[in-house]
Amino acid sequence: MKKQNGFTLIKVLLLSTMAGVVVFGAMRETLVQERLSGNFQKSMNARFLSEKGIYIVAKCLKDKLVEDPSLTRDELVLTQCSYTGGGSAGDDLKYDASAEAGDAPDIVVITSSGERYSGDSNDKIIAHYKFTPGSSSAVNDSIMAGCTGVSLKGSSLIDSYDSSAGSYEQTKGSNAVINTSSSNANVSLSGHSIIKGDVNAAGAIYLTGSSPVYGNIKSNTGIEISSGGGVRVDGNAITLGDIVHKGGEITGYVRANGDATMDWGASITNLSNDEFDIQYGGSGSFPDDSTFSQDGIHYSNSRFNVNPQITPIEIHAADSSQCDPLAIVQNMDEVIGESNDYPYYKVWANQHYTFAPTWAYYETINGNGNGNGNGNGNGNGNGNGNGNGNGNSGGLSAISAFQKDIYIFNTLEQHYEDVVQSDNDLEYVYGMSGFELGSNGSVTIQGGDVIFLIDGDFSIKGGSGMTIKAGSSLSIFVTGNIDLGGSGNVYVEQHGLTNSGHAAFNIYSSKSGEGVSLGGNSDMYAMVYAPLSTVKVTGSGSLYGSIIGSFIDGSGSGDFHFDEALKTVDFGVGDGSGSTQTKPLLTFERWYYRLPDSTE
Repeated sequence: MKKQNGFTLIKVLLLSTMAGVVVFGAMRETLVQERLSGNFQKSMNARFLSEKGIYIVAKCLKDKLVEDPSLTRDELVLTQCSYTGGGSAGDDLKYDASAEAGDAPDIVVITSSGERYSGDSNDKIIAHYKFTPGSSSAVNDSIMAGCTGVSLKGSSLIDSYDSSAGSYEQTKGSNAVINTSSSNANVSLSGHSIIKGDVNAAGAIYLTGSSPVYGNIKSNTGIEISSGGGVRVDGNAITLGDIVHKGGEITGYVRANGDATMDWGASITNLSNDEFDIQYGGSGSFPDDSTFSQDGIHYSNSRFNVNPQITPIEIHAADSSQCDPLAIVQNMDEVIGESNDYPYYKVWANQHYTFAPTWAYYETINGNGNGNGNGNGNGNGNGNGNGNGNGNSGGLSAISAFQKDIYIFNTLEQHYEDVVQSDNDLEYVYGMSGFELGSNGSVTIQGGDVIFLIDGDFSIKGGSGMTIKAGSSLSIFVTGNIDLGGSGNVYVEQHGLTNSGHAAFNIYSSKSGEGVSLGGNSDMYAMVYAPLSTVKVTGSGSLYGSIIGSFIDGSGSGDFHFDEALKTVDFGVGDGSGSTQTKPLLTFERWYYRLPDSTE
């Protein structure tokens, strides 16, 4: 019995020892797991911190693109988007993140390192973002841009040339585009103007005269081509609405989301050999004749009765930034400034004014001065005029310009020959309450970029003349009416852009309604920018340059020649960069992890 009790004791001791071994083993495993869990937690903390750095730098870069959409990839990475920070769990959390240009020209690389417990745990992430720059189209991309419509009743030739490559005769081409952009903004061609370029209308297109269009026509609401023979559209006719084709030839193809109607005498020759002469989504009405068929299949067949799903021309409100990309209406008050003391300029018969950027003078010819010449400015930068010319026979009276910030010149800076270039970012200007160049008066613009700020009307009467010397330019900012009429002449010695990048003659108007009248009988070069104005062109002189207006009404016999050099002008102001612009993008592509002390 005693032997049995002793054996039982031994078994208990053995079992207790084994249990202790198991317990201690479990405790050791728990300790290891705890340490591993702690290390993992620290590692994850470091990783989360490095990810936080990526997100913060990426957001900073995207914000910079919103502030300045014109930034290039290399400019973007230099915008000081580098960050060092921590976390909310403790003072021992830290991250460092920065951006740099990648090897590929469109890649931005963001590197972020995170750590915890003073570097006991580290993590490093390298992220690649794709940079897509904003694309822009020029403010002056067409001969006529009428936000609310264009009407041509005359017998003009409308074409293009490139003053940067040569004269009109040397470079004339067929890129004279006509555009409208607001709802129901129609293009009506009721005369015999020859258009060499595309016509794009947010409203309808009416070819009711005999005007041929040597280019494509596209409309949001419909196309109507009147009876007549010959080529009416030397290109394609495309509309989201209905097309009514009463006569003449369309040399390309026809696409209409709505109904299609063709009369006897109308034809589609499809010289490009497109698979379909015509496609229409609504009903079709065509004479029962083989002329109205393709490959023996009549246009009324279901083969052609298919909606082409034409995409619309983008529509903008008449007072939107898209119709005024330079924001001239918004900024005109600031441009003009305090004008109460601006003098009125009238150039009388036999008076001659010479304007350079920083100074001007006037004189009388043949001793017939009348004492009504007006001076301007006192050079103190506030635009308060106090000079008055005396008009004495044969005398010279000097006028000083004053300085003011004109935002249109922020990127394309004013050039002047007579003084050292200023470092204060201000332009030399002449403030006026009105400007009138009377009969037999004359004005010369020379010496660089001359700027008139006119809180009133600007007019050039018959028998007068203004000469803009080669290499110089005149920019007028006008709140009132602009009237260039009769036998008054604006002679631009050198077409195109000056060394500063501005056109030789620039007209900026904030006037709404009837605002600009171009009725001269002499040829003129001008960039007309009047987004709220009706621009009337009634003269027999040719216009070289471009017109931007609310409504453009052409009834004269003068030709229009679009200067394609104007498409290169980037003002860098207004909405985006002074141009119609798509936004730049920074898009995440991939990321990967690296050891803290490694490089990519």
